[in-house]
Amino acid sequence: MSGTHSALDEQQAFSNYYEAARNGLLELLAGEPAPRRVLEIGCGGGANLAELKRRFNNIHTIGVEKLPQAAAAARNAGRVDEMIVGDVLDAEAVSFETATFDLIVLSHVLEHLAQPEQVLERCKQWLRPEGRMLIALPNLRHFSVLKELLVNGDFRYRDDGILDRTHLRFYTRRSAERLFAAHGLAVVKRRGDIAGRRSRTLDLLSLGLAREFTAFAFNFLVVRT
Repeated sequence: MSGTHSALDEQQAFSNYYEAARNGLLELLAGEPAPRRVLEIGCGGGANLAELKRRFNNIHTIGVEKLPQAAAAARNAGRVDEMIVGDVLDAEAVSFETATFDLIVLSHVLEHLAQPEQVLERCKQWLRPEGRMLIALPNLRHFSVLKELLVNGDFRYRDDGILDRTHLRFYTRRSAERLFAAHGLAVVKRRGDIAGRRSRTLDLLSLGLAREFTAFAFNFLVVRT
């Protein structure tokens, strides 16, 4: 019974992760200069942007979202100042002046894209020289994935979580940082997202040394090099 509860605990944590503000990601801004103009790619219902407006005064937020229903929800709830419905790689639908934003958020977006490299390049153009980017990516090295591969010799896609069936790319902490470096971005802060009793227990017992196996996602604060 306890094993069943643990599995449900992990799954519920993953589900909640996609429906709320990503506080673990946003907390990387602690001690950083307050952003003034913020862009989020794939903002969904606008939870992250609403939380940023709650934390910082006098910021202007713009969300880009492909799904009209999600964009409408964000707009109708007043969670964003401006909403653009479209694909970030569509230059006609999504276009900004160079060096427009001092913060760009890509929260669990790159793994859904066929061309994440092009998205990073576009975002770099829109980022001010002293600007920052917040990027969150699921961690393929999580022990739940390794267990399926090593013990069961198999894996199954799911409706959400690390093996979300809509993911086109997969990352570990190292491969993510290699991607950033290849596009002239340097990591200045990093934090693992840990959820579920088993993950927390393993992380605690290992004194954080097993973080790359217990974190279901990694959050990064990056700057241009």
